[in-house]
Amino acid sequence: MSISKSVHLAAPQKSGEPRRALVLPGGGLRLSYQAGILAALEEAGMVFQFMDGTSGGSLNLSMLLSGLSPTEICRRWRTLRLIDTISFLPIEDCLKVENLQGVGDADGFRSKVLPHFGIDFAAIHQVDAVNANYNVLDYANKTVKTISHQNIDEDMIIAGMSLPGVFPPVRKEGGIYLDTGFVQDANLIEAVRNAAEEIWVLWGLGNTGVYRGGILHLYVQMLEVSANTALNNQLEIIRELNHRIEKGDSPYGQTRPIQVHVIRPDHPLPLDPDLYLGKIDHATLIEMGYADGKAYLQNLTQAPGQINPTNPSRMKDPAPGIRFSQHLAGYLNFQERPGTREDLKLSLTVHIDHLEAFVNDPQHTARVTGHLSNPTIGTFRMLTDGRFTLEKNASKKTRKITYEFGIEKDNQGYSFILEQVLHDDLGLDLWRDLSNLSLKLFKGRVEDGNLVAIGTLCLPLAGIKDLIKSFHATEAASFTEEIAIKGRFARFFLGELYDVYG
Repeated sequence: MSISKSVHLAAPQKSGEPRRALVLPGGGLRLSYQAGILAALEEAGMVFQFMDGTSGGSLNLSMLLSGLSPTEICRRWRTLRLIDTISFLPIEDCLKVENLQGVGDADGFRSKVLPHFGIDFAAIHQVDAVNANYNVLDYANKTVKTISHQNIDEDMIIAGMSLPGVFPPVRKEGGIYLDTGFVQDANLIEAVRNAAEEIWVLWGLGNTGVYRGGILHLYVQMLEVSANTALNNQLEIIRELNHRIEKGDSPYGQTRPIQVHVIRPDHPLPLDPDLYLGKIDHATLIEMGYADGKAYLQNLTQAPGQINPTNPSRMKDPAPGIRFSQHLAGYLNFQERPGTREDLKLSLTVHIDHLEAFVNDPQHTARVTGHLSNPTIGTFRMLTDGRFTLEKNASKKTRKITYEFGIEKDNQGYSFILEQVLHDDLGLDLWRDLSNLSLKLFKGRVEDGNLVAIGTLCLPLAGIKDLIKSFHATEAASFTEEIAIKGRFARFFLGELYDVYG
């Protein structure tokens, strides 16, 4: 029995539209970021006729083919227990250093992670709404082996995530199979062979001009070099193929030049150890992916980009920064229902990607991600276009902290302005100012003036502990540097408070 109707983001090609391919590269457990982009693509009505998964991207592909929606995929990532991903080899095997093939094994993934993700191989094999491939490294032949979704099994999913030195290779039917990450991390050419005319790549691996020392960074950087080089080489092949297509020579059936869209973060994502150490969580990564996906789609509509730009996965070089979160609760008064209040819960994460630039910026601007829940607006609505500013007035005795962000509901955009005014009035008002924020909700853009609701949000006293715990230095090379980064931010912010209340 076919389950094709239950595959999200998959639909037959419509007349006049390009044939689209969705390419899901690897990137470790950070690929919850990829799930956020999937949610943005579904909201935009994007559908695909071919899908391809590599390494950890195979997990998201398998969830889609098992019938899970992007919203449900995000929920599965948020509720994943990181302890379930860890499975060490027996101690006697670890002591045999000369024969060690990995620091752990994939037993946790087999017995806990794949079931938690709802991956159903019987359902995957029956899908006919979309063609899909998985990629593994055939070690004996030193080639990338593609496996149709109709033939994929648990062993090959695990093989595709078995990076050398992390998991042992999978030995099956006389072959040895591994992750393809050190050869390529995304198979665009397979999408080309399947007549794709638009290829959407959801990229998560880093690509900067900074070279770092240390065992972890050296290993990750080698992986990033291999993956990004392979991506750029494939893009060059596609450029050459496009010249042939324009001349009427189309070996794979395309009727128009192939466009490649690479959605990726502006700054490198945290590495997996930060997840295990609690410096970031899957909810935040999902919200970052969603915001980046929505921004890419919006920019594409407003200013279509160059076809297949050079080095599209290139990110800004990392700099010391700060990330912190706060969870607010309060109410909304909708203008059309005077006298009624609705509860509102809001979780915000402020990303200061470059601390010195933030401190030197007169508006002290940073980006914001997060989600909110409200009976009218919906549950776990992720934010778009999030922006944080801290400004001083002319007298220098008042500071205004502003959060601006948007959400989408039923194809309608809404804009929020959340303000916090710091001003020294009579009495002990510091805590009151720091814990109370006023909120305005607009339908459409703020500039249009269509006010929908007003409200107040508070940071509860118990939330101070969580706020303090959420402060994490980003791109810190050592514990000492982490302390220095936090100290630099503390001096800046306490200095602002002293100017007002001192």
